Amino acid sequence: MLNCLNSVKYVILIDMDELELFLKYLTSVKGESENTKIGYENDLKQFLSYLENMDMDVLDVGINDAREYVRILLEKYKERSMLRKLSSLRMFYDYLMRKGVIDFNPFIEISLRRNEKRLPSVLSEREVAQLLALKGSDFLDLRDHILFLFIYSTGARISEALSINIDQIEWGNRRIRIKGKGGKTRFLFLNKGIVGELEDYIEKRNRYLMPDSIEEKALFIGKNKKRLSFSTSHLIFDKAKEKLNLNKELSPHTLRHSFATHMMDHGADIRLIQELLGHESISTTQIYTHVTSAKLKKVYDETHPHA
Repeated sequence: MLNCLNSVKYVILIDMDELELFLKYLTSVKGESENTKIGYENDLKQFLSYLENMDMDVLDVGINDAREYVRILLEKYKERSMLRKLSSLRMFYDYLMRKGVIDFNPFIEISLRRNEKRLPSVLSEREVAQLLALKGSDFLDLRDHILFLFIYSTGARISEALSINIDQIEWGNRRIRIKGKGGKTRFLFLNKGIVGELEDYIEKRNRYLMPDSIEEKALFIGKNKKRLSFSTSHLIFDKAKEKLNLNKELSPHTLRHSFATHMMDHGADIRLIQELLGHESISTTQIYTHVTSAKLKKVYDETHPHA
């Protein structure tokens, strides 16, 4: 089993059985040859392994994440192989769209440009403060602000955040019990600052639903007063990036990276970060030590008199 999360609209059990169903779809519906099927199977196993190493779920992948994965592949494979791998990924996400699991394909507009190698995007603490200052004036603006604040405060994956129902919040303990990847249960902890803002948001959320007497359990809701969709959540981040005129990636995973990196910058132990992020292996968490090391080197180069 590669990924397992709670079974709400945005979450899918991606395991070998699911992969087999897709491969059968290739041969029985699309009419692909056995050799083509084998190639697609290898491509997708490689992709799912990459997601595991990057602490991501299939549903976490946005357009920028897709571009980064293709960039990494371009360093290792020639154009002919890349065209097939890209075709595999596009068809796999099309298949998930047909099943109603997702509502957009992050690989659909990806080109084969070769970019320079880079570490995962991380916001500075100042940039996070600017992001959280984008409060706006109506309920949907408030919801966007709370979504940014929630992910940065808890380190949740976007799929986890969108899966949360209000009745999961343990206000007295300031925590939320969730099931993450691999069916592993963990808590998201709420600091004192976010609790007050969450309470205010939920009050306004309930008033937003009230005129139509809609009963919706989801913490985060969309304009249609239903659970916020995965694709809309990425559009929210794209809009914020444009408002801030950022020249770096801004996605839900960027905030999760920033959560872990800033805690490590302020002295948090890597084992604590591992538990908060829900990583099975400490090796996955070590990506944040690389980001912090890069920051340390930058500070050294800028401040040491002989650097």
